[in-house]
Amino acid sequence: MAFCTVCGANHHADEEDAAAAMDREVEMERLRTKRDIEVARIQAGVTRDTAETYTESEETIAAIEAESGVLAAEAVAEVLEDIVTPETESQPETIIVDAPEIDENEGGETIEPKDNSGEPPETDKKSNWSYW
Repeated sequence: MAFCTVCGANHHADEEDAAAAMDREVEMERLRTKRDIEVARIQAGVTRDTAETYTESEETIAAIEAESGVLAAEAVAEVLEDIVTPETESQPETIIVDAPEIDENEGGETIEPKDNSGEPPETDKKSNWSYW
């Protein structure tokens, strides 16, 4: 600040105020630029992290799909192999079951034939037929 020696007033005050305002504007613009750079850096980090996550997910999905494709191909190959080369049919083993021995002295019930003691067997007559 330069004061006039004759009147004691600062005749350059307007110029100094304009220069100070310009310095404030420059400093504010420098801070805005620094802010914008930090925001861009943060956004780039988020984008990079997201891209890495997607890449890892896609790699995992591709590995799972490849493994399941191999398993499916193996299953199809087994089925086709079974169709082309059927197994030879082997005869099942014959199983012999022995009948249990029956002891006639055990007192088990038996069915005896009917004894007619010489009478002829009954003959079927029409009169013996009944619808009711």
